[in-house]
Amino acid sequence: MKWIALLQRWLLWSAYGLDLVMAAPVRYRLTWDTPPRYTYHVEVEASPSKGKHTDFSLPAWRPGRYILQNYAGAVSHFSAYDGEGKPLPWRKVTKDTWRVQNPSRGSIRVQYRFYAKQIDAGSSYLSEGLVYLNPVNLLVYIPGRLEEPCELEIVSLPDGWDVATALPRQSHRRFSARDYHQLVDCPVLAAPHLLSYTTSCEELTLHVHFWGRVGAKSLAPFVEDLCKIIRVQKAIWGNKLPLSEYHFMYLLVPFQLRHAVEHETSAMFVLPEEGAASEEALKSFLGISAHEFFHVWNVKRLRPAALWPYRYDKECYTSLHWLTEGVTDYYTTLTLLRAGILSPEEYWKRLSTELSQIENGFAYQLFSPAELSVDSWLANSSYRPSHFQGSFYAAGKRVGFLLDMVLRRETKGKVTLDSLLRYLYSQYYEKGKGIPEDGVEKAAVRLGGAALRSFFARYVWGKESPIYEELLDGLPLRVHRERHILREWGCIGLSRVRSEGEGLRVEEILPGSLAERAGIEIGDILLTVGEQSVRDLPPDYWEKTLLGARLLLGWSREGFPMEKEILLTPEAASYRVEVHLTPTEPGFLLDF
Repeated sequence: MKWIALLQRWLLWSAYGLDLVMAAPVRYRLTWDTPPRYTYHVEVEASPSKGKHTDFSLPAWRPGRYILQNYAGAVSHFSAYDGEGKPLPWRKVTKDTWRVQNPSRGSIRVQYRFYAKQIDAGSSYLSEGLVYLNPVNLLVYIPGRLEEPCELEIVSLPDGWDVATALPRQSHRRFSARDYHQLVDCPVLAAPHLLSYTTSCEELTLHVHFWGRVGAKSLAPFVEDLCKIIRVQKAIWGNKLPLSEYHFMYLLVPFQLRHAVEHETSAMFVLPEEGAASEEALKSFLGISAHEFFHVWNVKRLRPAALWPYRYDKECYTSLHWLTEGVTDYYTTLTLLRAGILSPEEYWKRLSTELSQIENGFAYQLFSPAELSVDSWLANSSYRPSHFQGSFYAAGKRVGFLLDMVLRRETKGKVTLDSLLRYLYSQYYEKGKGIPEDGVEKAAVRLGGAALRSFFARYVWGKESPIYEELLDGLPLRVHRERHILREWGCIGLSRVRSEGEGLRVEEILPGSLAERAGIEIGDILLTVGEQSVRDLPPDYWEKTLLGARLLLGWSREGFPMEKEILLTPEAASYRVEVHLTPTEPGFLLDF
C-alpha cells in the first residue's frame, strides 16, 4: 500500500538521513556473448556504503521456496572497479558475499558472470531464442540498503523481441524498481515472439503471456476462466483487489514439469506444452493458476512476521507455512468449485482422495503441520529419509479444510475460513506488519470460540490424526472411513520393489511394518518366500496366504544371506485408510 511505502521512506530518512533516500539508484546492466553460452554478464554500479568497504551479496534462497539454494554457486569472474575504471581490492568473506574496498571518491562498479542453464519457475536461463531471468538468482544486493531504488538495463536484448515482466518499464531495455524487493520479485521473459493476451477483469488489467508451442486456436476461453477465478478470490478477500495490473507468465517445455512461483504482481509458470495443445487442454493450467493468484493476498501481502520484511542471507523460520501454502492449496480447488469450473461431485472426490493420501503418509504421524513448516529448510537434506518427507502443502490443506469446518460448526455458519482470512488481512497486512507465530490461533479463537484452542493444540501444533466424524458432526457432510489391506508385497510393508537379477530390490519400506520388524532394509534384495523364489510366486499367492500363515523370508544384503520368519495375519498386515466425504446439501461450501 502507498502509505506503507511512504512510511518506510520516512523511517529511512529518520534513521540514515536525506542523503540515503535521495541517493542515485543501484544500477544493474545485463549483457551476454553472441551466441550466448548460458552465461549472463552482470555489472552493478552503486555508491559506496559508509566506512571502509562495501559488501555485495547474492541471495541464498528466494521467497516461495523455503530451502537454501545458494545461487552464488553459479557466479564466476568477480571483479571490482572505481568510477574511473581502476581496479579495487576485494575478497570473498562468505559463500555469497564479496567485500570491496571503497574508492577515495565516486562510485563502485562490480562485474561477474552467472551460469544460467536451469529451467524451472524460480530459475534463470539464457539461450539464443530465450532470455528468462529471475533477478533473485543473479542480481546482488548491498546489505542494509535493500530499500534503495534500482534500475535494470538488459543491454544485449535484441530489438523487436517481446518482453513480459511486471517491472515498470522505461524503454525496451530499461526497467525500474522502487527497491531491491520489487526488483527481485519480478521475473523477466523475453523472446522473438510471445503469445500475449491483455484484457480487463474486475477492474484489473490482466496480461497473459505464453512462450513455447501453443496449439490452442484461441486464448479467450482460458482467459475467461482466469477472470472467473479472480472474481471468486476477490470476493473471498472482501471484494478488494490490492493491485491494478497482473501478469500470468507461462513458459512451455517439451517435457513433464509443473512448477510455479508467486509474485506480488505476477506469477511464473513452467508447464508441459501438451497442456496448451487445445482450448480444452488449457483447462489443466487453471488449478495451478488459481493457486498462484491466491498468493496475491496470502503470503505476498499477508505473511508471517518472520518474512516481514524479507531477508535473503539465511533461513527465515516460521511455523506458518501450513497457512501460506497449505491453506492456499485448500482454496485452489475451492476456487474452481465456486467458479463453476469444477463440479461439486468432482470437488468432493478430489478432496476425499487428498485427505486419504495424507492419512496414509507416515510423515504426518511423526511431524505436526507447524513442524513441517519449520522443517521446509531440511527438505534437501541427504540425512532425511524418504518417510520423513511430509509436505506442509498437504498438511496445511487438511488443516485448512478442517479449520473451515470447525469455524462453521462452532458459529453455526456465521464465521468461515473466509472470515478468518479477511480478519487477519485487516489486522496485520493493512496495519503494515506480519502475522506472529500464534496470530492465526488467537484470531481463530477470537472469531470462533474456545473450541478452536483445542483444535490448534491437536491438529496444528500437534500431530493427532483427525477424527472426522467428531470434527464434522453437525455439518451437512457424511463421513465414511474404510481400511483396506495392501495387496501383494505391500501387505508386509514393501511399498516399492523392482526386479533385479533373481530377486526384488527393496526401494521403500513402510515404517512399523512386518518387513521392517523382520529386519529388511532399503537396498536389500528379496530372494525367497518359504522355499519358493520370489520370481516364481503365483499371481494369487498373497490373497491365499493372508490367513495367519508363518512365512520364512530370505534376502541378501551386500551379498550376505539373511532370513526371518514372520507371522502374516490381517491384523499385522499393512493397510490403507480411505476417507469419503459426501455433502447432504447441494450448495455446501458455495457460499462466500
